Amino acid sequence: MPVYIDIGRCIGCRSCEVACQREHDGSGHINVHFVGDSASVPIFCHHCEEASCTVACFSGALHKEGERTAFDVEKCTGCGLCRLACPFGVVWTNKIAHKCDLCEGREKPACVTTCPANALSTDLSRRVAGCGRAQLALLPRG
Repeated sequence: MPVYIDIGRCIGCRSCEVACQREHDGSGHINVHFVGDSASVPIFCHHCEEASCTVACFSGALHKEGERTAFDVEKCTGCGLCRLACPFGVVWTNKIAHKCDLCEGREKPACVTTCPANALSTDLSRRVAGCGRAQLALLPRG
């Protein structure tokens, strides 16, 4: 159940960041980045099918559990190889790694249920429909 982003809908309110921090006791795993005045983009783990971070993680702290890329804090050595291996730059390290866990135990991630603009979804068909809006959002205005 990956989370899909329709950046054409994202209004940059950062509600997803707050929801994630609230769900994880102040340690959020999502950051909204701003692309000039054109767009805002929530950045978080893609839970890749073939996750390079899991290959780089020699301790087994990062591993696949079905569609989800799981993280076991007890096994993390803090080496940072996962951060270097992630092509999206969404595994952060601060002595130990941390990343999106899709709000394990919830039906839907907190960021998805909180987003007032419906920019985040676990529904792939909504993601595909939003691709055109995303391209329009990145066009120069003027």
